[in-house]
Amino acid sequence: MTLFNLALRNMKRNFKNYSIYFFSMIFSIVIYYAFAAIKFNSQIQQAADSSKKISGALTFASILLILFSALFIIYSNGFFTRKRKKEVGLYSLLGVRKRQIAKMLAYENLFMGLIALVVGIGIGALLSSGFTKLLLVLMDSEMGVHFEIPAAAVLNTALVFFVIILYTSFQGYRLIYRFKLIDLFKADSQGEKVPRGSLVIALLSVIMIGSGYYLAYDFAQAAKKLNVRLDSLALIILFLTVAGTWLLFHFFTVILLRIRRKNKNSFYNGMNLVSTSQLLYRIKGNATTLATIAILSAVTLVAVGTSVSLYFNVGKQTEMIYPYSYTYEVTSPEVNKKVDQALNEFKGDHPVEKDLTIKTLQVKGGAHDEDKKINVSKKLDDKNKPTIIAFSEFKKWAHAFGRNVEPKLGIGEAIKYDPNASLSKKLGFEEKQKTFSLVAGKETVNLKIIKSEEYSLKNNFTIDAVVVPDQIYQKALQANPAQKETEIRLINVKDQNSSKELTAAIDKATNGEDENYYNPYRSGMEDMGIMIFVGTFVGLVFLIATGSIIYFKQLSEANADKAKYDILRKVGVTPKEMKKGIGKQIAFIFVAPLIVGILHSIFALNTATLIFEVSDKLPLVMSMVAYVLIYVGYYFLTVRSYCNIVRKSV
Repeated sequence: MTLFNLALRNMKRNFKNYSIYFFSMIFSIVIYYAFAAIKFNSQIQQAADSSKKISGALTFASILLILFSALFIIYSNGFFTRKRKKEVGLYSLLGVRKRQIAKMLAYENLFMGLIALVVGIGIGALLSSGFTKLLLVLMDSEMGVHFEIPAAAVLNTALVFFVIILYTSFQGYRLIYRFKLIDLFKADSQGEKVPRGSLVIALLSVIMIGSGYYLAYDFAQAAKKLNVRLDSLALIILFLTVAGTWLLFHFFTVILLRIRRKNKNSFYNGMNLVSTSQLLYRIKGNATTLATIAILSAVTLVAVGTSVSLYFNVGKQTEMIYPYSYTYEVTSPEVNKKVDQALNEFKGDHPVEKDLTIKTLQVKGGAHDEDKKINVSKKLDDKNKPTIIAFSEFKKWAHAFGRNVEPKLGIGEAIKYDPNASLSKKLGFEEKQKTFSLVAGKETVNLKIIKSEEYSLKNNFTIDAVVVPDQIYQKALQANPAQKETEIRLINVKDQNSSKELTAAIDKATNGEDENYYNPYRSGMEDMGIMIFVGTFVGLVFLIATGSIIYFKQLSEANADKAKYDILRKVGVTPKEMKKGIGKQIAFIFVAPLIVGILHSIFALNTATLIFEVSDKLPLVMSMVAYVLIYVGYYFLTVRSYCNIVRKSV
């Protein structure tokens, strides 16, 4: 029998054990190829704006996939090399040369990898147009696509995964040279010791994670109390949770299992003795894997949850900066006529709901702390002049757009527009009392700012806007005759999300001087569509890979435990009792990192939703539920495979 035939025979014989590894690798290749196919799609490349956004996002995602797929394939391959050590030792004992054994192992891995590569690219090619259409749907794009297989995508995918497969094949080749013959036969009989637990370090891990949670929950106030920047606080939280998670699985789990072992009533009940002992003896070898999976689960949930929430809140996010369908400064009656013509032309699809023109005035002035005096000789802000609006004009605006305002405004008072007022309140920032000073001729008028709100008088309004008493407004207008009033027209239409043609018509009527809602909304949908597409599929790869890692680890332990379960059968343990004990043992391995990962993600998402001002929590909950369901599927698959392996021994 040739080495080639022997390699093929071994592949067929071990395919059941390799199947999850094989299909997980295919899934990674399919997703990577799908990203590459979209990136190199000729139709998308012709759309210049979309192409740049998509290409950048997919390049970043591809790099993540390469790194994670490489680690996953190398890590998973390591489990199987341990399982094959005894078989390799037997070949050597029968007189097969080391070089021939090494070649056979390399051929096996290379053949399986190449089959996975061909199948993955084939499936990816069939699904690529579907992936592209899905991306365009998420981007709310009307662009059509036809089926194509970009040669660049095929070559790119083949090259990346061939290099990874070649490396793992080289690992298999080196197996026979890395171990002595006696080590190969004793691979599954290495002595295991009960790990030493440290109560102090275990408590420290809980304190570190708890501190990270507290800082994340009370993010802004914690930054103020600690007197650190928000980005510095984020790094502190990251360190506390990551380091705390590592210590938790290395020390706290040991203490937890020791306590469980001391509970005699529970420990000697059924198969608890076996499952608890198995976990305790092997927790040291599993701790790093479990901590890594917990952190990866948290990262995946945060990335997917945030991207899904932002996607479903694009309209709300856009309305915060662009609260009107259209706004523009009225420079002449002709401009209004052209805009009216455009509105009339599309009134069937987009009837006007609100239409108001308000008068404002730019003045030399600025807001400052109440306890600071303004030196007029050094001048108030003369470059970015703030805008003022009379209180009567402001009430007219508030009535038209359904906003509640102060019933009256004192002669020495003012209301300031602050685009971040809502966020500042949520974050708990307390502003000092402010005074607004403006120059009216030779006089400087000081007004106490009694309120800061998100009263946007124009789309994309970034400069200061201050509501002042009518008398002060008239005084500033009369004292600065060279400064003319500005008329701003505010228009809201129905179904503004689909007002492409109307927006183009108004843009033409105003010579591009308008600020509209539609274009930023479309841009936001494109950005968030790309984000949710990349985040979801990269998250799926992470999830399937981490689930597979646990699966491989448990299968490796199942093969090592065959003799132990054979003894249990001989002393009268039934298959049902064995399955129950195995289920409890594996449940701990799956549930522990999942719970920790979900807790991490809940507190991280709490801060993210606060910063991004996302109020709809349903997409976050849906993401977590989907994640848990996939993990539960892996749990049942692992229990079934573990039981099948140990049953063969009995």
